Amino acid sequence: MTDTEITDRFVIEVSRVGTVDHIVDLDAESADRSPYSPRQDLPGKKLCDRSSRSPASEYIELRDYADWKELDTTTFEGDAPDEICSYCWAEVRKEIENVEQHAGEDIDGRIGTVGYRLRWKQKGRARQEWYDIVVRPETTMAELDTLVCRFTTLDDFHLRMYGLEDEYMDSTLNVIPDHQFTEVGDPSYTKASEMSIADVAERATLWEGDRLSMVYDFGTPSHHYCIVKEIYDSDEIETLLDERDLITATATAATIDEKRP
Repeated sequence: MTDTEITDRFVIEVSRVGTVDHIVDLDAESADRSPYSPRQDLPGKKLCDRSSRSPASEYIELRDYADWKELDTTTFEGDAPDEICSYCWAEVRKEIENVEQHAGEDIDGRIGTVGYRLRWKQKGRARQEWYDIVVRPETTMAELDTLVCRFTTLDDFHLRMYGLEDEYMDSTLNVIPDHQFTEVGDPSYTKASEMSIADVAERATLWEGDRLSMVYDFGTPSHHYCIVKEIYDSDEIETLLDERDLITATATAATIDEKRP
C-alpha cells in the first residue's frame, strides 16, 4: 500500500466532541448516520466505537493534521500521538500490515485450496470464551454452522446469518442454515449447504487476520465473529487433525481447542 493510497483512504476526523480525534476509512461503506440528523449519512467508517460522530466534523489527511498539531509523524507508524485515538491508530496499522503481508505471498494462487483455523467468539465475551474450528476448503457453511451452534448453544427459534468481517445485519453473503432458508422462503438468501469455505475465501480473499461474522436473532441481535488464526495446506490439516484430540467434528471440520469460563 503506497503512501498516497494510505492518505487517500485514512483521514483524521476532527471533532469538537471527546478528548481525542478519530480516524475514518473513506474506502469503507458508510454505516454511520448523524445522531443530530438521522437521515444524513456520514462519510466512510470510523475505526472504533468509542465516540459518536458529528456532521460538523472536518476530515484532514495525516500530513496536514501533523502540521496543524505540530506532530513529529506524518505516517501511521509507531505509537499513536496523544491527539489521535489509539484504537483507531491500531486498526490502521493492522490493515496496512495485512495488505503488506498479502502482497508478499502468493495468496491469489492459494485461495480456495487452503484450510483455516477460525477462532470464534461472541462480542462482549471475547476474553472469557473462544473456540478454534479447523475447516477444509470443501467444508460447507452448513458444517461450520453445526460446530458454531454446538458451543454457542444457539437454538433455531431465531434467524442467524453469516457474513464477512463486521457485516452482521448487512451481510453480503446472506448465508443462513438450510432449514431456515425453507422457512423464510426468500431467494435473496443463500443456503449454508450451497456455499463452501473456498467459495467464501474467493469472495473475500480470506487470509490470516481476516474475519467472518454471524448475527443471531434479527430482532434483538447477538453478534458472533471469528478471526483467521492459521492457514493450512491440505497435508497440514490432515496431520493436525490426526494428532489432536478433537472436541467435536463433522465430516470435513473439527473444533480442536477452546477457552471456557
